[in-house]
Amino acid sequence: MKGTVFSVALNHRSQLDAWDQAFRSAPYQTPPKTPVWFIKPRNTHLNNGGSIPFPAGETVQSGATLAVVIGSTARKVAADKVADYVAGYALANDVSLPETSFYRPAIKAKCRDGFCPLGEIAPLASTGNLDIITEINGVEQDRWSTADLVRSVPELIAAISDFITLQPGDAVLIGTPHQRVAIQPGDEVTVRAAGLPTLTNRVTQAGE
Repeated sequence: MKGTVFSVALNHRSQLDAWDQAFRSAPYQTPPKTPVWFIKPRNTHLNNGGSIPFPAGETVQSGATLAVVIGSTARKVAADKVADYVAGYALANDVSLPETSFYRPAIKAKCRDGFCPLGEIAPLASTGNLDIITEINGVEQDRWSTADLVRSVPELIAAISDFITLQPGDAVLIGTPHQRVAIQPGDEVTVRAAGLPTLTNRVTQAGE
């Protein structure tokens, strides 16, 4: 991706359900009312076929998701006009260590080298009920639907563009479920969804 990659947390109903009690206690006090997002910096970006470095001694999780690629400058865009600002869609893998908090930016968990594989861009007729599939070594390990998002793709882009300006080439990762797939060195991780080019990356021990 040529632009900034934004990743959205807590946009799947299972995540909000899992964190609901914690969000009603200190330091949060209340569940979030606007999108919770962070940036996947350039050191995390990885092409299809690249190797995901596995940091020794850590638990690493695959976070198969969809990337919305912005085609024209988007600021305060209404949800029903979002399609006019989208260049296309790509599969992505928001690789992460397990979250222990959403109160401070989880740089250690989210921003390691190679922790954001991104596939090729393609058009999609609809994002409302898309199954996103994770395969490990050719065996399906997870499947989730965009129908279970808190904010649909148009609603999410509209909400984000309400307080930041999205530029051409930027990409927004729309979120992941609470339960994700653990990966290990030697695994081949494949993300699939109907209508989009497949994203495949192998996991290697960091430093190899």
